[in-house]
Amino acid sequence: MKKKAIRAFTLIELLVVVAIIGILAAIGVVSFSGFTGGAKVSAAKSNHANVVKSISAELKKCEMGTQNLSLMTTGTATVNVPCAKSSTNTASMVTNFITHFNASGFKNPYTQADAISSTATTEGVTRIEPNQPTNGQIRITSYWIDETTNVVTTQPLVSVIGDER
Repeated sequence: MKKKAIRAFTLIELLVVVAIIGILAAIGVVSFSGFTGGAKVSAAKSNHANVVKSISAELKKCEMGTQNLSLMTTGTATVNVPCAKSSTNTASMVTNFITHFNASGFKNPYTQADAISSTATTEGVTRIEPNQPTNGQIRITSYWIDETTNVVTTQPLVSVIGDER
């Protein structure tokens, strides 16, 4: 009777393969977390740009003679906000914009909570506030985590929009 030679991997060969897979997995996890960190920074900056463009466009509508702005309050509900400064000062307009953006689905890329606030200075938040209510400016500031220091950036994006209504 002839014995058949059994072909199989040795224990050493299997251990080498497992070690290689472990090294590749470790590299992949580190790379993936770097990509997600960069994506969160990009999302925070994108929220900032979209807020600036939207507020500028809405205020321009008022300057061109529109009587009311239709802004979201919750879900699909809207409210008509008067354009006249005598009816809606800059601080009130800011409050309406904050509600509108959060109802529109702007999310903090770090926490998935609302991304727009009037006071917060945490990562992923875009803060909208009246810069100087007496002269009608709106200040928009966005924060994110600095990838080199792993703390909230000390140099946030800041934009100021004149409320010329």
